[in-house]
Amino acid sequence: MCGICGFIGRITDESVTERNLARCAQTLAHRGPDASRSCVTSSFAFAHRRLAIIDPDPRSNQPFLDEELGLAVTYNGEIYNYRELRQDLLRRGYRFRTESDTEVLCKAFACWGIDSVKRLRGMFAFAIHDRKTGTAFLVRDRLGIKPLYYARADNGLVFASQPSAILQWPRVRSKLDPVGLSSFLSYRSVFGERTLFADVRKLPPGTCLKITAQSHELTRWWDPANLDESSDCNSLETLIGSAVEEHLLPHTPVAALLSGGLDSSVLAFELSRHSSQKPTCFTGIVSDDVYDESPYAVEVAKSLKLAHVLVRLPGATSLDVVKRLTALRGHPIGMHNEAAMYLLARAVSHSHKVLLTGEGADEIFLGYSRIFRLSFDLRRQALLAALPDVIGRPARRHLGLPKFKASEFEFFLARYTYFPQAEKLGLATPAWRKDIGHDAELIGWMSNAYHSGGATPVERIRQFFVRHHLPALLEMVDNTTMAAGVESRVPFTDHRIVALALRMSFSEHLRWKHAFAPFQAAFTPIEKFSETLDVSKAALRTLYRDRLPASVVTRRKLGFPLPLGKWATEQSSAPFRDLVFKDSPAIADYLDIGALRRWYARHSQAANDTFGKQLWLICNLEVFLRELSS
Repeated sequence: MCGICGFIGRITDESVTERNLARCAQTLAHRGPDASRSCVTSSFAFAHRRLAIIDPDPRSNQPFLDEELGLAVTYNGEIYNYRELRQDLLRRGYRFRTESDTEVLCKAFACWGIDSVKRLRGMFAFAIHDRKTGTAFLVRDRLGIKPLYYARADNGLVFASQPSAILQWPRVRSKLDPVGLSSFLSYRSVFGERTLFADVRKLPPGTCLKITAQSHELTRWWDPANLDESSDCNSLETLIGSAVEEHLLPHTPVAALLSGGLDSSVLAFELSRHSSQKPTCFTGIVSDDVYDESPYAVEVAKSLKLAHVLVRLPGATSLDVVKRLTALRGHPIGMHNEAAMYLLARAVSHSHKVLLTGEGADEIFLGYSRIFRLSFDLRRQALLAALPDVIGRPARRHLGLPKFKASEFEFFLARYTYFPQAEKLGLATPAWRKDIGHDAELIGWMSNAYHSGGATPVERIRQFFVRHHLPALLEMVDNTTMAAGVESRVPFTDHRIVALALRMSFSEHLRWKHAFAPFQAAFTPIEKFSETLDVSKAALRTLYRDRLPASVVTRRKLGFPLPLGKWATEQSSAPFRDLVFKDSPAIADYLDIGALRRWYARHSQAANDTFGKQLWLICNLEVFLRELSS
């Protein structure tokens, strides 16, 4: 797990390029505290910050150069099947001078070309340059576990693990992208190839960018919408066990986050089965009784006889922690658990470099019942539309359905969006509203992304979550734990598990609790029947019901919440609010501060977590804008 950056193109002054490269690499120092190295030639300049895990010997430091093959690579990630590939390459006559997966990556490219990426199991983002052909590639893993960004620059292209590194390169502008900012406020992240910066692009998951002197060609090499139906025919139990086993290291202790929920408990169980060392589980305890899941985590750790560390986290995050994490990430904090995750990762870093987390299970195994039951609400809406308004209107109000006849996509956006379009535009300055075209481009992109996902609502939602929502979540996990110098590993995102889960039927993932449940649910708002009358992640619950405590297998999803509704009106949020409402806020270029004050006054009278999350996004965007201008 590391930080990479570099330049691919014509280099006329190596000494200048070396200085440029050093500035870029320095912004990634937190991602790789163990080693730093760079390489500058006439056609590329690569730099690397290393967190040494596999073959920590300096011989495996990067950039990795193979003079005989004419290849250079700077690489971030882990290839979990590298030993298997190494044996195959040895049989084909290749020789190795290190024990690293980096050298395996290099030799595999020499043997199979860019198609070698299809043989890799793991998480990776890398740049590789072939001196013999003058061709280079930027490559990102299937699910987007590892981030990779790039920008056009004089005579070539600059790339890095984080946009903040790219902005250190000469003449790459830090000008903000107004549509990217709008996406952040609505969805907590920037979707597609866009970023918050107009000049910086994101390499999409499962793609590679071929770079020659004449052209840049982007190709998708893995797509969850076009999977081979005949591949990966192992059982779900076998695949999960195999994935966890591959994520372990023979001589390096591995920790795991244990929230007390289903996903992390499954990982803890598989760790107890497959780890030759005694793994340690870490649980964060938020200082609020409503959100304390630690009793469930303690029960799981005790039943599996695993070492367990409880880490007390503040109920409200301090502004100093947010500023620190924002500076390290070079990105505003969007998800409300990022600061807590960062503090937990810092606690883990005192004893471990590698941390397993349960991210991905909700997206892959349909853990968000409220959204995945969209078809159910569409049918209810259609039935009510046929009734006289005197009956239909109060029924819609009771069920929490829109007042108008919403399309499927509008239904989805209403459930998915953090900041509804009309509310956001009502707070926008006229100039920003014009810059984003009243959100037409963003909504158009979302509509295309949603409708390109499949033939049914369920398939469209499943594909959207795997192709767009999940990479944004994984980027958060990567950047947040790497800010603490910890490598996070996410076994549920093994592409074989994803392929199998996508082939499984809807009812295998999300089922009703009993035969009468659909009838009861028909008269109940979805917020009240979700995970009460139905069972989310049913395949996982069925598989592990006799292996984990019943209290964990049957409980509702809580996630990693913080009481943001309370935070929004209490003294703990005052330093954040002061940034926005006092002292010449930077966000005034985008949001009307007078309208924002009225909005806060209105919602704070009956503050809930939805309002708290919206205020959290606004405040963190303000922190980021100030950090950018400092």
